Amino acid sequence: MLARRLWSALLTLLVLAAVALALAVAVVPAVVGGSTLTVLSGSMEPTLPVGSVVVVRPQPVEGIAAGDIVTFLARDPGSDATRVVTHRVVEVLPGPEFRTRGDANPDPDPGLVAPADVRGVEWYAVPWVGSAMEFVRTPTGLLVGGGALLLLIGAGLLLPRRPEPVSPGRP
Repeated sequence: MLARRLWSALLTLLVLAAVALALAVAVVPAVVGGSTLTVLSGSMEPTLPVGSVVVVRPQPVEGIAAGDIVTFLARDPGSDATRVVTHRVVEVLPGPEFRTRGDANPDPDPGLVAPADVRGVEWYAVPWVGSAMEFVRTPTGLLVGGGALLLLIGAGLLLPRRPEPVSPGRP
């Protein structure tokens, strides 16, 4: 039956897409010693939209140049608080130290980035996946994701199966 074949093809496509995404955001970064981060603010838009997953990998600081997107540990000058930031290098200073700025920000970041604070350089980004990953980690997301999975399984079980061919001479 055509509906069953279409459903099977769609389900296969969804599984392949899920496997490809898992490879892109989990396995590949782990193999190269990288990490994945979810973009939480619009400071790097349109290059890195909110909800994207950024995959960064380690790189010697000597190889970092102006224009590279780096992930670093930003230190609050007024306290010991730190946060992870992904911004573009706009200037490499002696040392080296890096002046950074978000693409959507008019001014550079207030402090310089020390080599010890660099966590990696952007390798690639996957748009929208980070929002979905963050949502699935919530109780509501678990319910919605689990419900969708159950609906897919139920629909697959309820679609009519292809009748077996009848052999000539058999009733």
